[in-house]
Amino acid sequence: MKLPPASFSLLLAVALSNIGSSAVQAQSPPAATSPPSESGQIIKGWGEAIIPDAECKVQKDDQGDLTIELPDNQKPYDLAAEVGSTNAPHVVQKIEGDFTLTVKVHPVKAPGEKSTNPVRVGYHGAAIIVMKDTSNIVTLARAVLERGKNEPQPYTNFEVRINASVDRLGDTEDLPITMDGPLYLRLERRDDTIHGSASTDGVDWKFLNSKEIPDSWSKELKAGVTAISTSEHGFSPKFSELTLSKD
Repeated sequence: MKLPPASFSLLLAVALSNIGSSAVQAQSPPAATSPPSESGQIIKGWGEAIIPDAECKVQKDDQGDLTIELPDNQKPYDLAAEVGSTNAPHVVQKIEGDFTLTVKVHPVKAPGEKSTNPVRVGYHGAAIIVMKDTSNIVTLARAVLERGKNEPQPYTNFEVRINASVDRLGDTEDLPITMDGPLYLRLERRDDTIHGSASTDGVDWKFLNSKEIPDSWSKELKAGVTAISTSEHGFSPKFSELTLSKD
C-alpha cells in the first residue's frame, strides 16, 4: 500500500524521534549498583559494613561510589552513646598508628524541622569517623541542621565522644558551608591528636580545632564513613574517592 506523502513524513519524524531518544538514553545510563550489603560484609575499597538496623542499606555502584540509605522512620539513626543511640550504619576498616582519612561527600539535603530525637533538632550528617568503639568516636560530618521554621544551616560538624560522654559538640559557626557542590572531609591522626579539615576542591583545606584523644585508645582504631539522621524523612548520602593512608 502506497502512503500519502504527508503520512510518510509523519512516520519518518516519529522514527527519527525514537532513535534520538534512544541515543540520549544510551549516552547517560544510570550507575549500576550492587545488591545491598549485609552487616559484616566487606565492601572492596571501603571496609566492613556495620548495619545495626536491617531496614538500612549500604550499596556501592559500578563507579565505586558508596551510598548509605536510611528509610523514612520515627526514630533517629545516630552514633551518640550519651543518648543511647548507636544504630547508625557505618563502613569501617582497621588502621594502626598515624594516618590520613579523606572522602568526597556529595550534597546533603535538609532534614526538615521535625526531629525524631526529643532532645535534638532535625539533623542530617554524612560523616567520616575514627573510632575505638561506639562509645569512643570522632565524627566529622557534612551536616545540615534545621531548627523549627528557621532556614536550614549547612556546616561542618566536628564532634568527639569519650566513654559515652560528649567531649566536644560541633557548632554551626565552626565552619559554615553551602548546600551545593561537593565537600571533601579529612581526619588525620598524629600520635594522640586528631586534626579535622574540609575543602570544596580537595586542594585548599580549612582546619577546625584539633582534639586530643585518650591514651586508653589503642594504636589500632577503625576509620570510615557513616550516615546520621534525626529526621523523619529518608536520607541517602553518597560518598566518593575514599582514601585511607598510613603516615
